[in-house]
Amino acid sequence: MTIGHKGFAILLSALLLIAPTALTIAPARAADTADAEAAVAQREKLQQARQAIASNNKRQLRKLKQELKDYPLLPYIEYWELSKRLSKLPYDDIDAFLEEYKDTALGDWMRVRVLRELGARERFKAYLKYYDPDKIRRTQLRCYYVDALSRHGDKQQAYELIEELWTVGASQPKECDPAFARWMKDGGLTQERAWQRHALAVRAGNLDLAAFIARKLDKSRKARAELMRSVYRKPEQILDYKKFIREEPEYRDIVTIGLRRLASKDAGKANQAWERYSASYLFNDEERDDYLRYLALRFARQDDQTGLETLIKNNPEFFDLRTSEWLIRQSLREMDWAQVEFWIDQLPADNQKLDRWLYWKARAIEEQLQTADQNDPARQEQAKKLYQQAAAERSYYGFLASDTIGADYSFVDRPAPITPKLVDEVAAREGMQRARELQAIGEFYHARREWDYATRDMPDEELMTASKIAGSWGWYHKSIQSILAADYLDDLELRFPLAFPGIVSDVAKRMGKKTALNDYLVLAVARQESHFSHDAKSHAGAMGLMQLLPSTARATARKAGVPYRRSWDLLNPNTNISLGAYYLNSLLNRFDNNRFLAAAAYNAGPTRVSRWLKDTDKKLPFDVWIETIPYNETRKYVQNVLSYSVIYAYRSGEKKSLLNKNEAEAKL
Repeated sequence: MTIGHKGFAILLSALLLIAPTALTIAPARAADTADAEAAVAQREKLQQARQAIASNNKRQLRKLKQELKDYPLLPYIEYWELSKRLSKLPYDDIDAFLEEYKDTALGDWMRVRVLRELGARERFKAYLKYYDPDKIRRTQLRCYYVDALSRHGDKQQAYELIEELWTVGASQPKECDPAFARWMKDGGLTQERAWQRHALAVRAGNLDLAAFIARKLDKSRKARAELMRSVYRKPEQILDYKKFIREEPEYRDIVTIGLRRLASKDAGKANQAWERYSASYLFNDEERDDYLRYLALRFARQDDQTGLETLIKNNPEFFDLRTSEWLIRQSLREMDWAQVEFWIDQLPADNQKLDRWLYWKARAIEEQLQTADQNDPARQEQAKKLYQQAAAERSYYGFLASDTIGADYSFVDRPAPITPKLVDEVAAREGMQRARELQAIGEFYHARREWDYATRDMPDEELMTASKIAGSWGWYHKSIQSILAADYLDDLELRFPLAFPGIVSDVAKRMGKKTALNDYLVLAVARQESHFSHDAKSHAGAMGLMQLLPSTARATARKAGVPYRRSWDLLNPNTNISLGAYYLNSLLNRFDNNRFLAAAAYNAGPTRVSRWLKDTDKKLPFDVWIETIPYNETRKYVQNVLSYSVIYAYRSGEKKSLLNKNEAEAKL
């Protein structure tokens, strides 16, 4: 993950030319011109040191290291220099480096590099010296370790570890092959262990691996293994009960896989099969509950409420929280308020006290009273108390409940107990200083790693302090991460920083003249999307503060007239916020200036939201529509964006309602 020499040089040169930019961290204190010039000079020398390492100019490197003796990133120069010589295995230098940087990110990275070098070159005696089984869990390095241990250490212990590595449903790295071969040669691979891995591979859908493992089975098991893979492909076969209710233990494994696969296609048929097989095979309580939980979720995903209710009725001792919540939401979608209350009452007592279900039970009681046109003071008082309990929370449901009963929002804003003395002490630590400087020169991956190492064992008091430090440096996502790690949720300045204020305010003013786009909505979306990590990248390829896909950014840039040449431009806060806000504004225009519909579309895509609106056909009030959004992630996303917008207005000294008038009155 380290930037190569040429890339590092280009990056550092660019940063030196344009610093300070939106990518750099704001200094903790106002820096005078001399300090700024000294920082630039040190960064130039860092670049020169890397060039000296590349050209093997030892004299120049010694000179630069002396000049940089007080520079936070001097250890990185030593790391790069030792890394270049690693193929020669200078053990004394390696030992000295690992001792000096023990329990640091650099020390652990160097240990990993040393182990890879030793493993690749089969220096297994030395490998045992440097491997730490309590810290290193990478599969490739574990494979080298068990190979080394089986050759030069405790063979019995090695074989126990090899069995762990073997018993998985996925292919293992090629580095495991020598250890596996030795283990098999010594009789470690029994028929039972081969069958176990075959079954794991089939359950994971790795049929090619399963077929490979099956070659190691005897003739009878090989036939049953082939049947298992066939059932995975066509699970309806298990409805032939005579064929699969057999004495051989492998058939139980085949049926278990078939039941799950059948449930994913037809939960009703799977339920019938389960009733037949559970009477023939002995499933323990854990297996039973696990399957019923899976089957219940399949009923829910297949939108089969009747089947799910029958399953629950026939298994009264079975309970699954997600299933119960699905039934509540299904009742909400049908506006069956008596059933809403009934299913909420089936939740565990602690869950019933959550603000979400307090609000919905109160709503259900009110709606039933209104529908029946009843004047029931006791039930009315019950609903009022439930609303009051929910309104005590700083949350989407708390704000909804407050609006319902006309109460002020509860913000519970209490600054964390942080002292200036501890701020100075923690900020001065070497790991913190390395993290700050790495962020300043654009080595974002290493900066995050240094920060995580520096803060991983901090007590809560120091984590809160680290949050304050990160916020003062403009490193907002680490500020949020640290205050959450300390589990201190009431410091709204640290949890909800007014990040990139100049950019956000300018963009919102330019683009939100005719829509509901404002600073608070932009901040809320960026806070939800990335915790204000300007270099965030998702598995789906979304990038930057507002997590834009490059394809969306490209199309948006053409419409917005925002300069955009390549995907890396999305790591620039100005570009990302401009494009993200423009796209968000276009969604507001598309969805009648409705912020929660725009937020849902930003997360799940406008096509899906349009389809959901078509399905509900303007029959649902806004709160029911939001609560019954089909995707859990999108539902939570929308609720967070709305509540965060309220909090950001509060943080800016303004009072804003959770919903605008057009949103509260909408039928969806």
